[in-house]
Amino acid sequence: MNIIQYPNPILREISKEVKLPLSAEDKKLLDDMYNYLKENEDAVGLSAIQVGVPKRMCAIRIRDYGGAVFSLKLVNPRIVGHSNTQTFMPEGCLSVPENHDEDIPRWTSVKLIGYNAITGKNIAINFNGSTYISRVLQHELDHMDGKLYIDYIKEVEE
Repeated sequence: MNIIQYPNPILREISKEVKLPLSAEDKKLLDDMYNYLKENEDAVGLSAIQVGVPKRMCAIRIRDYGGAVFSLKLVNPRIVGHSNTQTFMPEGCLSVPENHDEDIPRWTSVKLIGYNAITGKNIAINFNGSTYISRVLQHELDHMDGKLYIDYIKEVEE
């Protein structure tokens, strides 16, 4: 996959809602995004806009230290609830050069609704006590709104 790099203006586009049921093209895009994450173990999330497609879709694949894998292929996700904000973990992005690996504020827990293309069902999930997953979800949903994590950093080397 060709990952769009900052400062390409495509990354600032607002992604559009996706019509359900998913088209074969949208299913293939989600599969390709997920397979990219599978092949690149350091990558944990990828939004469609990062590959030049302004649709509200993302793939998430997080492997924990024990080897278990948490996976989502999300369509039209929205955060409908959240907890307090904390700044304690570096954040990076496939679309932003690595020298911007910075701590930024994120909600520690989120409630998310959307469509999970893995199960083929609408979902409503509370990610309480799962700060890392919450951060990844917020990062990917920001992409869909044309926002990058570096927007949260006061000073960024240009």
